[in-house]
Amino acid sequence: MDDGMDDGVFPEDGQDWPLPPAWMWGCEDCFPLYCEMKHLAARDPLPGADEAAEGEAQLRLARHIAAEHRAELPGYAATCQVCVGHQARTARDRAMGRSTLATEQQAREHRARHAFAPDSTVHLH
Repeated sequence: MDDGMDDGVFPEDGQDWPLPPAWMWGCEDCFPLYCEMKHLAARDPLPGADEAAEGEAQLRLARHIAAEHRAELPGYAATCQVCVGHQARTARDRAMGRSTLATEQQAREHRARHAFAPDSTVHLH
């Protein structure tokens, strides 16, 4: 398997991409999902196509992390309005006696993205 060391997978100095946590590299699913996403992000964008493909790749990785690495999920970021919104929706649903399964899943997927995606995109979704 390609280790990604010299093909733009790992963030370089000055890039907005965070260095993913070590536990992601030990997972047989995280590493290829991350590499796919980074390769899509590095391509010269075609209007809408590559951005959508990168977004779908981010979502696949976030869903995997939310399902398989719940103990490693980053906490809610107080400075992220999306995190604040997820917390408020979950609290509101709980207070109204509604199921929180969907809101909590969306929140976990969003929090997972904080581990590997640039803040500039995480704070949008």
